[in-house]
Amino acid sequence: MAPNTAESTQRLMESGLMTVQETAKFLGLSRSKVYGLMDSGRLRYTKIDRARRVPRQAVIDLALANLQGGA
Repeated sequence: MAPNTAESTQRLMESGLMTVQETAKFLGLSRSKVYGLMDSGRLRYTKIDRARRVPRQAVIDLALANLQGGA
């Protein structure tokens, strides 16, 4: 099922976009690892001209999807 475009746009506008550098810093990863996550499809992004931008919510979703351990 395709995601609701209006809903996706709304979430994107609310969460904002991050640069690859900001994403890497937030996740504690290298820029090349972030590019790898994007290229593998594990991290959603958008391209504006040649620049890749990552929705803040996509970064949070990735981190939550990879939580391990705990109670």
